[in-house]
Amino acid sequence: MTKIQTLDGLVDEPLSTIEGLVAALRRNEEQQQGLRNLHAEFTRQIVRKAGGVQQAAEILGIDPKTVRAHERAAGVVMVVYRGRNTEKVDADGRVYGETGQGEESDGQLEADRKWFKISPGHQGRLLAVVYVFDGTVVRVREVEDRRWEWDDNGEKAALPLGAPLTAEELAERFPTLPFTLGGAHPMVRGKIREYVAL
Repeated sequence: MTKIQTLDGLVDEPLSTIEGLVAALRRNEEQQQGLRNLHAEFTRQIVRKAGGVQQAAEILGIDPKTVRAHERAAGVVMVVYRGRNTEKVDADGRVYGETGQGEESDGQLEADRKWFKISPGHQGRLLAVVYVFDGTVVRVREVEDRRWEWDDNGEKAALPLGAPLTAEELAERFPTLPFTLGGAHPMVRGKIREYVAL
């Protein structure tokens, strides 16, 4: 029997089996995620009470970009993959996918924000949506702090998204995001979306 350190103290784990190792790893991952969530929440509260990121950075003695990264450390972005054959029109005439109306248009915003099944575990952590079209990152929208809309079944959400972020805004607000506007991000066959941790 091997002893390992956990946040609750030293406990015995049957690490002689693969099952025991996997169970210990899963518990450790949950503990680490809990600490990241707590760290991010503390940082967000400091930013609010300090009056902004710049003020919080001065108080903490770190770079403002680092403050932003800490704020979002517990968050995720949803990557939505689209291709030339993904455009569809619903019964009401609303276009899904890339509408061709321009990314600032109301039609594209509606196509970008509806409708998504978001797991409960991601609902409070979803910070932005990245749109990839034919293997290229074409747009990133931030999830705003507004009420989510749900369909009649309460299963799919219409996200409260903001305007497309510029390259400068993207770098400032999501410095740890592993994507850049116009950058290549090949689509994985059979995958229409995925979550990426910040």
